[in-house]
Amino acid sequence: MVFAATAWHWLDPSLRFGQAAQLLKPGGILAIVTGGHAFPENFDPFFNEIQECYNAIGLARVHWPPPPPERAPDERASIEGCGLFEIVAVNHYLWTAEYTAKEYVDLLNTYPDHRALNPPQRESLLSEIERRIDARPFKRVRKHYLTILHVARCLRTSPIHFL
Repeated sequence: MVFAATAWHWLDPSLRFGQAAQLLKPGGILAIVTGGHAFPENFDPFFNEIQECYNAIGLARVHWPPPPPERAPDERASIEGCGLFEIVAVNHYLWTAEYTAKEYVDLLNTYPDHRALNPPQRESLLSEIERRIDARPFKRVRKHYLTILHVARCLRTSPIHFL
């Protein structure tokens, strides 16, 4: 089995399927976990409200809100399109987590796009987000996530050689 949990997108798209197939025997399994933020019909309105915080520092979201989980893209087409694997299953898992202001700001500090902000922008954004969560009645935010598990079987019958 080759397993990639939330790291598949970091691999070179022109090489990743071939490299995975090269590691597997015919019939071996490729499992890819993707996902991220999800915005189902009942998502916390906090995420609409904080868009003005992102706008204030020049990070307006072009497509807001994102598509609902049932329309979120997965890797099915790229797996089938590479010609090296056949889909066994693609399963979608919607789940939630609740965060205090500090927990949510700590989480945002792990996101590459937030870490890349210049320090004054990041501090302004995160302090305003923290202030807004602390001003809520329960001082928490509920965030939805979508995790997608892709399982595919290797069709390769002969070795693959890379240049």
